[in-house]
Amino acid sequence: MEENDKSSLLGKARHVGERLMEAGGEISRLKTEASQAVEDTVTEAKRLAKRSRYAAEDLIDDAAHRVKRDPLRSVAMGLAIGFGLGAMAVWLATRNAKE
Repeated sequence: MEENDKSSLLGKARHVGERLMEAGGEISRLKTEASQAVEDTVTEAKRLAKRSRYAAEDLIDDAAHRVKRDPLRSVAMGLAIGFGLGAMAVWLATRNAKE
């Protein structure tokens, strides 16, 4: 009986060891996949930042070109936008003060 218990215990230990080896391999694979996903995300974020910077630079260049090409219209648009934002700020301030 004692011999049977030892072999049963040894079989269970062997089975647990095999399962741990399988789990270790799976964990290693998941770690590699997660690492690659993080690297891909960082690379994509850097590309997006670079494209955004180029788009902002293009917008600034276009605005400077328009101001040089038609300065009076640019000043009038700036004045209209400033007046509109100021009016909206006053309206919001008085609306909040009434409540």
